[in-house]
Amino acid sequence: MINWDFLKRALHVSVVCAILGILVPTVATAQPTPNLVPYKMLATDALKLVAAGDMNGASKKLLDLETKWDASGLDAALPDLDDQLDTMKGAVSRGDKKKSTAELNTYLQMIAEASKAKAH
Repeated sequence: MINWDFLKRALHVSVVCAILGILVPTVATAQPTPNLVPYKMLATDALKLVAAGDMNGASKKLLDLETKWDASGLDAALPDLDDQLDTMKGAVSRGDKKKSTAELNTYLQMIAEASKAKAH
């Protein structure tokens, strides 16, 4: 039998379903934050080597970073970081201390941004 209480309950159920219908897709598309700490550490180590004038050591450190990065599969998810890795490797291999420092700092800033949780 349809009465006022039945209609109120039906309305409440409809509202709850509508709210869940809006929230569930948003929650389902939230992407986990990638663990970029190892890449930050390697870049920080390379930056210290550049500051000390050890460009060969910095190049080796960046080669380690690139090897680890390529094995992670993150290059497809974070193409800007992948491009910046190539840019900073180029600067270090040319021996340009000022440019290397700038590119490594840019990479570290990008790592910090990418480490923040994102929802798509």
